[in-house]
Amino acid sequence: MSEMRVKLALAPTMGREVVVEEVILDPLGDHDVRLKVVTCTICHSDIHANTGEHGEYEEPGAAGHEISGIVVEVGKKVTYVKPGDRVLCSEVRQGCGNCEQCYNDRHWFCENIPPMSFRVASCFTRLNGDRITQTCSGTAGFATYTNVHEAMLCKLDDDISFEVGAALACGFMSGFGAVLNRSKPKPGESYAVMGCGGVGLSAIMAAKHAGCIPIIAIDINPVKLEAAKKFGATHCINPKEVKDTVEAVKAITKGFGVDHSMVAVAGPVKRTTWDLTAPYGQMVVVGHEHPRNEGMEEFNFFDFLLGKKLTGCVMGGVTLRRDIPKYMEMYRNGQIDIDALLSNWFTLDNIQEALNDSERGALKNIVVCDDDYAKAKGLI
Repeated sequence: MSEMRVKLALAPTMGREVVVEEVILDPLGDHDVRLKVVTCTICHSDIHANTGEHGEYEEPGAAGHEISGIVVEVGKKVTYVKPGDRVLCSEVRQGCGNCEQCYNDRHWFCENIPPMSFRVASCFTRLNGDRITQTCSGTAGFATYTNVHEAMLCKLDDDISFEVGAALACGFMSGFGAVLNRSKPKPGESYAVMGCGGVGLSAIMAAKHAGCIPIIAIDINPVKLEAAKKFGATHCINPKEVKDTVEAVKAITKGFGVDHSMVAVAGPVKRTTWDLTAPYGQMVVVGHEHPRNEGMEEFNFFDFLLGKKLTGCVMGGVTLRRDIPKYMEMYRNGQIDIDALLSNWFTLDNIQEALNDSERGALKNIVVCDDDYAKAKGLI
């Protein structure tokens, strides 16, 4: 259970480019698990967290929350995993299963498991004694080793690669799960997705899986719209190329708008998405930025009078150890395509390049934190 020295990517101050340093990893707590991180895919939330869009921080900050790896050590009260187990690590907690919230399938609100916390002290300390803040999620995964609470873990099947496991841990579930668990569309209902990054494309996969028609992808990036077609979009709209995005959607849906819509991108597009949703439809918000920029002054009570619904969804509303095994089976059987979401490979030492590439539009970059795996992939 001793402390150890590991490599970690950190931003010395909020918004600064990250550097890779040797740091001290804490001893394990009773319910903690030490992971040898193999891969940690980049989610845009990592970039937003680093720049303070999820809340400001003053200490050095570290991110990385789409993690896969191997258990190397466990705390004395850990029961779910043992050393040698392959796992993915997610922001979603698996609840205790024995409290009122868990009985009602609300594991996110489990009464006995610590909730997810952003911008709190991490399990890492710089060699100069500075405590490092975890800016996004319950740990920081851009590291060679990290400590996590066992409730954040789901076992990874032997035939599922580490990079696919990492991608399943956040971005995919956030889009795919939000469609199935929050929108709950019926076959034949229409669906529009605003923003076609990794989350939006995962939502399009889910809409196709649910039997939605038409499926409308909306993005200003032509490359992402082409990708959306491959994932199941029947129509693509580039707001820069049409006079009115709302009217373009209504032209596809007999003038009413879509039955279901999702905002999978940050920025001031929520009113537009609301307006392209039918008066009896539902809009789900997934993408967001800093809370100060997410006011609802544009909405009015009469927007809801006919029954139109507005809701949000975090991490797809999944139950970790129920849904991830289903997604692995769907991937195995070719029902979902995680590989097509994966973009470019980088070593931990080249993580700033990976982050820059993600900001330029790469869907899902893979950071390999384990040297042996990096050698196997020809990265070093």
